[in-house]
Amino acid sequence: MQRSGDAPSGRGRRGDLCSGGRLRRRHRRRRRRRARHAGGASSLRRARAGVAARDRRARRPGRARGPAVKTLIAVADIERDRAVVQTGLALAGEDDVVLASVIEVPEDVTLAAAQPQAKQLRRSLELLAAEVAPGRRVRSLVTVARRGWDAIREAATTERPEVLLVGWRRPGWDILGLTIEEVLRDPPCDLAVVKGAPARARRILVPVRGGRYAQLAARLGTELARSSDGAVTLLHVAGRNGSRGRSPLYQLLGERAYDERVERLVTRSGDPVKVITDELADHDAIVFGATGREGAEDPLGPVGQAMLAAAKNAIVVRTRAPLASGVFLARPRLPEDRAERSKVVGEMVDKWFAQNTFSSTEFADLRRLVEEKERQGLRISVGLPALNEEATIRRVIHSIRSRLVERIPLVDEIVVIDSRSEDRTREIAADEGVAVFIHDEVLPECGSYRGKGEALWKSLHVMTGDLVVWVDTDVSSHHPKFVYGILGPLLTRPDIQFVKAFYQRPLRMGDELQATGGGRVTELAARPILNLFFPELSGIVQPLAGEQGGRRALLEQLPFFSGYGVETGLLVDILQRAGLGAIAQVDMKQRIHRNQSLYRLSMMSFEVLQVALRRVGEAQGTRLLEEANFTMKLITASEGRLHLEMQDIIDIERPPIASVPAYQQRRAR
Repeated sequence: MQRSGDAPSGRGRRGDLCSGGRLRRRHRRRRRRRARHAGGASSLRRARAGVAARDRRARRPGRARGPAVKTLIAVADIERDRAVVQTGLALAGEDDVVLASVIEVPEDVTLAAAQPQAKQLRRSLELLAAEVAPGRRVRSLVTVARRGWDAIREAATTERPEVLLVGWRRPGWDILGLTIEEVLRDPPCDLAVVKGAPARARRILVPVRGGRYAQLAARLGTELARSSDGAVTLLHVAGRNGSRGRSPLYQLLGERAYDERVERLVTRSGDPVKVITDELADHDAIVFGATGREGAEDPLGPVGQAMLAAAKNAIVVRTRAPLASGVFLARPRLPEDRAERSKVVGEMVDKWFAQNTFSSTEFADLRRLVEEKERQGLRISVGLPALNEEATIRRVIHSIRSRLVERIPLVDEIVVIDSRSEDRTREIAADEGVAVFIHDEVLPECGSYRGKGEALWKSLHVMTGDLVVWVDTDVSSHHPKFVYGILGPLLTRPDIQFVKAFYQRPLRMGDELQATGGGRVTELAARPILNLFFPELSGIVQPLAGEQGGRRALLEQLPFFSGYGVETGLLVDILQRAGLGAIAQVDMKQRIHRNQSLYRLSMMSFEVLQVALRRVGEAQGTRLLEEANFTMKLITASEGRLHLEMQDIIDIERPPIASVPAYQQRRAR
């Protein structure tokens, strides 16, 4: 980065299988078995020290690398950030590398005045790339801005890198107009902060502390080792009474623990700082996740600060959407051939459907659920979005409170989030003794929009639970299973982060109950478009079901659409950020609710399609909706004539609520 008027400064992925993959894997398994039985003095010493280690596997140097990590490198100072560029090139393998630098222009100078400097800076970046990576395809991106980090954030949006690299600066020091703490607190994409020269490291330590960024740290560590023909140690620091086996590492990292560059799997008990710094003495570099408490002044936390101080070469990673390490999984690449892609997706969805589809009857043992809740130290909130539901709201509240609060202490909090009902909905809810909020009075500094999604987004601010369940209030056949059925998978399966209900949907048409006709928007709009563009979600029976819930750690990091597109947006975003395996669905058997007119359903479909197409465009790097029409012409008939009614229908995208200062302050109490 330069400031206008200054002269330029002069100063993953899984490794490819070896040829003869099956035979080689068989030999590896035999070597592991021999090593397991042979032991040896070194293994015995480690066993006594509480260390589970895996013997080094023979490697052939010079193996061809497949594509690794698409990388954007923020170059603030060409000479100082040379090692950052080298690290980015090492991580990228054969994938794209973009060097991004910024000229900061004062407010009283036009941006165009920096054009000569921009040209000179581009040349300097090209010379740096030619020197550091001769023969490599490296693109240079020079922009001008009032504040450097704003331009880097925009570059991350347009370039869509898998990881952004920046050089480490001491706390409080300026980097592109921000401090390193500010950069770490709100990265524009997955972030890696580089200290020293880790690209030269051969022995790389990756502490896996069960934090939110373990997957990304393990991926970058193994790609770095692949570049230098080095080796990785995966270190898990357990509690003093924790397991000393290798299974925790496998549970935390999955297939990443089997990467060919992983030489040792180590589990030790004790003080995290001492255990990690002791192990670091035998390594050249460390790659670890920033795991400080969200919204805190120090995004690294005391353990992270100690590791950074002890390491000469380090990479600190932070994901854009902080998720539990067992959840943050890269969306699998699908084959380009259509027939092969259909087969792969079909198998993937079939497997998911078998593993992650439950019945509410599986969780009818409520005392078992309470035991799981208490064992995990969780608090559970139920949110009831409402608009003119005086006919059903009392029955819904009583059903939940009597069975799941008073009789069995499963639910800790019931909250009604009302959207300015014009009937007695709020009065009845208050009479039942539950907290009642009007959504346009919550977070007034953020403004307010009409819509169900707006109510759900703001409900996260007023509810306090670690697990959050939302239940529709227009249901005349409400049963406690609509709550405990959602909670069951979340309490019994730590890998599941979000749960949807599904059911038969008979409609009440006056006094008559019709067995068909429910879920019309689902079957005619939502499921077809998900099948077309997000086929991994094709096994979700009712993507628009209002009974849903998840872990706050995930929900607070997701954007919410303000209207009826909220359910579609959540599913697509969770798929892309957490993977299909993080989603589950539960059969609630039957649910009777108030029917909507086709007039209303048409508007709902309009919003669902908006959200889906927006996410399709973003996935392809285009803006499909930029020129779209958001005015819907609704056709009505009266007195034998047709009328056109125009409605502006726009689903507003709310940011992750974790980014709202008032929410951060409330959660920090």
